[in-house]
Amino acid sequence: MSGAFPTDPAFRALNFQSNRPVLINQSLSGRRAVRQIGSQYFSFGVQMPPLTQDDASDIFAFLQQQKGGFETFTIQLPIQNRGADKSNTSVKVVGAHNTTDNTISLDGFTVSTSNVLKANDLIKFGHSKVYTVLSNVNSDAGGAATITIEPNLVETLADNEVVVMNQPSFNVYLSSQEILYSTDISGFYSISFDVREVIS
Repeated sequence: MSGAFPTDPAFRALNFQSNRPVLINQSLSGRRAVRQIGSQYFSFGVQMPPLTQDDASDIFAFLQQQKGGFETFTIQLPIQNRGADKSNTSVKVVGAHNTTDNTISLDGFTVSTSNVLKANDLIKFGHSKVYTVLSNVNSDAGGAATITIEPNLVETLADNEVVVMNQPSFNVYLSSQEILYSTDISGFYSISFDVREVIS
């Protein structure tokens, strides 16, 4: 692990992708055989806003520390979740959950609230993988709710494990071995690069 990507200045994420490797074979008769051949992962492009030379130099030096795709680092999307409880830091897992589970019991939400999490919100548990919430979630009178996530769990969850409810950090590596910056007559610098999520 080689540090955390700076959050200031904030970047713009482009081409945010959820990738699910699938092998599909189709016969001449039209019958299809399909199977998953790998775990789901996220990838996205990072486009920095126009940068001063000082800011560009700091970011370029950070990217050089990654040694192409050799190192991994954390990066936080500048996009907020939409759920009503996105700022809640008290949400925890209820009971133990096994790998391959995709319905997770949680509590600690604001009681009797609609849309505490919304479809496509991104959350994280105590391990490196980031998960997508698949549908809107309402809490009950006790502040509990059950969510459905994509992908299925890649690691077990323990009772009372804390949930990151907004802007979870992705564990990533650089997809390209080359990094570059450019500048123009205005004196501002431009940096862009692509990353891919990795599970550690």
